[in-house]
Amino acid sequence: MKPLRLALTVLMLVLPVRAQDSGVSLTIRFVDGTSRFHVGEIVPIELSFRALIPNRYDMKMRNYDRSGRLDIEQFHVVPPGRDPLQDYYSIGGYIGGGLGGLRALSGEPEIVREDLNEWVALDQPGHYSLYVTSGRVSRRDADKSEPVELRSNSLEFEVVAADPAWRQQTVSSAVATLSIGPSTDDEKTAAVRTLRFLDTPGSVRELVRLLGSQSINGLWNEVAGLAGSRNQSLVVRELEQHMNAPEIALTADYLHILAKLRFQLDHGPLPAYPEKDVEQQKIWRERSQARDEELTKLEDALYEKTITLVSTKSGKARAETVRTLLLRPSSEPGELSPLTGLPADEVAAAFLNLSSDEQWNLLSIVWERLRVPAMAAPLKKLLEQPDLKHQMLRDAALRCLYELDPSEAAPIFMQEIMHPHLDNGMFTVKGETLGVLPNETLPQFDQMLSDRLEQKESRTTGLDAQLVGRYSTTAILTKVKSAYEASAGQWDCVTEDGFVVYFLRVDPAYGVKRLAVAPSFCMTKSLPTVVKMQRWNAVEPGIIARVNEPDLNRARQAAEVLAKYGSPQAEDALWDRLRRFHAEWAERANELASLPGTPSDAFEAMSFQFGLVEAIGTAQAWLLNNEQITELENLTLGHERDNVKRWHWSSPVDLSISLSGEQVRATINSQYTAADLTSLRSKLAQYPRGTKFWVSASGSRERVARVFTVINDLATEHGFQVDGPQRTQ
Repeated sequence: MKPLRLALTVLMLVLPVRAQDSGVSLTIRFVDGTSRFHVGEIVPIELSFRALIPNRYDMKMRNYDRSGRLDIEQFHVVPPGRDPLQDYYSIGGYIGGGLGGLRALSGEPEIVREDLNEWVALDQPGHYSLYVTSGRVSRRDADKSEPVELRSNSLEFEVVAADPAWRQQTVSSAVATLSIGPSTDDEKTAAVRTLRFLDTPGSVRELVRLLGSQSINGLWNEVAGLAGSRNQSLVVRELEQHMNAPEIALTADYLHILAKLRFQLDHGPLPAYPEKDVEQQKIWRERSQARDEELTKLEDALYEKTITLVSTKSGKARAETVRTLLLRPSSEPGELSPLTGLPADEVAAAFLNLSSDEQWNLLSIVWERLRVPAMAAPLKKLLEQPDLKHQMLRDAALRCLYELDPSEAAPIFMQEIMHPHLDNGMFTVKGETLGVLPNETLPQFDQMLSDRLEQKESRTTGLDAQLVGRYSTTAILTKVKSAYEASAGQWDCVTEDGFVVYFLRVDPAYGVKRLAVAPSFCMTKSLPTVVKMQRWNAVEPGIIARVNEPDLNRARQAAEVLAKYGSPQAEDALWDRLRRFHAEWAERANELASLPGTPSDAFEAMSFQFGLVEAIGTAQAWLLNNEQITELENLTLGHERDNVKRWHWSSPVDLSISLSGEQVRATINSQYTAADLTSLRSKLAQYPRGTKFWVSASGSRERVARVFTVINDLATEHGFQVDGPQRTQ
């Protein structure tokens, strides 16, 4: 009786709680019509979604999740099978989400293909039944979208034992597909998935080999196949033995899954979270944190072992293993000192063997680990190439070379100014990068840059405008004005910014005038320049006027500029504009939603309202009290109102500070953001006396202590209180 009781219990747990919607249906069938499968064989299922009433139901089209497995469908099998990844997901944190839009359902079916094995491993022969519940579909109501849970029909199927000959043939066929050059990417992916779900000693060995022979991370099927195997001892043994193989690259995926599976062998699963017992919840969290710390130590030990194995690797595996060490996660923010334990020339040689994407990734994210004199040679070799098939690699290489050796880099910078490369046919080095030279001006380039600005259809206009803004003298002012005015009002943001910076420097009155009529939040050089010049008062009235423009994109840009740089005088203008927007769109509020068929003017209105409401609610120069937040909430239309609702505050106010290197990022009440201590001090000073702040900070112990000193001094000066853990990493 026990198996029957278990099956009935499972059925009771998985029955959907919502009533079915008769206007939409979900039907499932086995692909190719078969209903008999071997243990370990892929069980492909076709899901068919159909609406009886057109333009009433929408379907999410996502087919992946960043965590690895999309749980938008639930697969209900009786008798129940094993979730192959239950233990894998029980340890460590995961980032979910992914891209995917909506599609209106109609009488024509929308088909989704899934493999049952992703969610349920059927390790034993037997007779099974299956139905599917799905959360993909929503029903459109007057002003919102209501989710609809669908339940499919049921299917009966058989799982039979897999004999050794069938298993060996299946492995051999998959390996052959992966080894043949003409095989398509889809065919190779299907072959890997075959190995993943087969779960035999032979398939496990092939997955380990594949995991260590690929040149990229993110090999989900290989990782999931090893994590989901019934024989975890075999998987760990194979991974450990292959670590020493010369042709096996020790990637981050390889080390992480080995650490995780070894940890799982030594530890039982964490019990379920105690939802109703507060004291037990605290104990559970402490145990979970201790397990995470132990897993990190285990992974760190594998990284240390990897350093000793680099010399045993060959070819691409050696370069990939060095890359893994360079990208090793840091135990503290900013801890990216040059890698010890590897010769500098080994790091440099490995760098040249990597792809353009990988090289850029290293230079942009973990440059401090490569910052050794031996890297100058590979960087120069990289820069000698006439065309790099990566739009940002040359820029990163120039920046890093200049940091290593300015005297070696300066002549290359000069050549790049004279003859800009168009990598991948269109991308130049950033003007900001070429602007790091110590020269106040470079008069020798005046004529050349002004001539290039006059060229029609030039591919380097944006860069040239930035270089003029940084280095050119008054000698070419007339020519630059002429070139600018020939297309005034039509320049892209980067080009406009370069021109205006030049005008502010050599003809301030003209520069202030131009900035007032062409403000945009992305003009990251000219806006701070006019503030530093103490000429903001001359610019602000023109920017306030642009908030009322019929062009809602430009109006939003003006509002965003006022949020960051505006004075308190701008607040009334933004409120007035929001009240008029509310009056204009109140009767069409139900159209302000990202749904199929939304009119284009409604999309523009949504974008404008978002920028305007954010500008009022998150501005640097003023603080909203709760009455104002309520008014802002009432004036906001559509789903954006929910964001405003979260801004209501009371003591203690949450203040979260993140310190990485010399960077400071602070968030107050999940509303206000400060990118430096000066902005943070200014915003905190706006809160009324007596306000309490609950402060948490992450970063090095020394930096956290310094920031808390600043905040405590400010608290004494302005009469507010500070409490909270001084949290360090």
